[in-house]
Amino acid sequence: MQKLNKVIYSKESKTGVAIQGFGVICFFAAITLLYTATTSNSPALYFFFAGFFSFSMLLWGIGAYQKRKFSKLGKTPLTLTPSICTIGEEFKGSIDIEKPNFNRVKIISITLWHRTMRGDDSQKDILWESSAITHINHVDGKTILNFCFVIPYGKEPTNKAFFSENKYFWEASFEFVESMQSIKRTWEIPVKI
Repeated sequence: MQKLNKVIYSKESKTGVAIQGFGVICFFAAITLLYTATTSNSPALYFFFAGFFSFSMLLWGIGAYQKRKFSKLGKTPLTLTPSICTIGEEFKGSIDIEKPNFNRVKIISITLWHRTMRGDDSQKDILWESSAITHINHVDGKTILNFCFVIPYGKEPTNKAFFSENKYFWEASFEFVESMQSIKRTWEIPVKI
C-alpha cells in the first residue's frame, strides 16, 4: 500500500559535502605524492603535489561556501501528498523552512526535464514548465510554503532507467536572491501516469 505523504530533501543538501569530500580525496592524493617526492627526491613530483594540494584546498573552499549558502535556509524538506504524483490529478506539496516570517518565495516551478545520453555526452532540455503560487503559513517559529498542482495529460512520467538513453524526470524548485546571492532549492518529484 502506498504511503499518503512522502518527504523529499533538496538536491542542494548534499552539494557542499560532496565537493568537500572530493577535496579530501585530492588532499590524500597530494599527501601520497609528497611522500613519493620526498623518498625519490623528484622535482616533478613536488610540482604535481603542489597542483593536487592547491586543487584540494580550492574544492574545500568551494564546498564550505556551498554549505554556508545552504545553511541560509536549512534542509527545506518537501512533503508530497500523495507520495507519487499522477498525471491529470492534483497533488499537494508543502515545504518547511526553519525561519520565522520568511516571505521571499511566492512561486514554485514544476519542470519536466529530458536528459539524453549519447556515449559520454549528456544534454538536459526542458520539455515543459509551469508554476504554482505558494500559500505561506507561519507556524511555531517556522514557515510552511503550501502549493497544489495538476500536471496535464500528455506529459512523460518519470523514467530514469539505468540503460536508457532518454531519461525523463520532474523537478519542483524555487529561487530568490538574498545578500547578492542566488539561493535555489530543487527537489526531484516522482510522476506516474
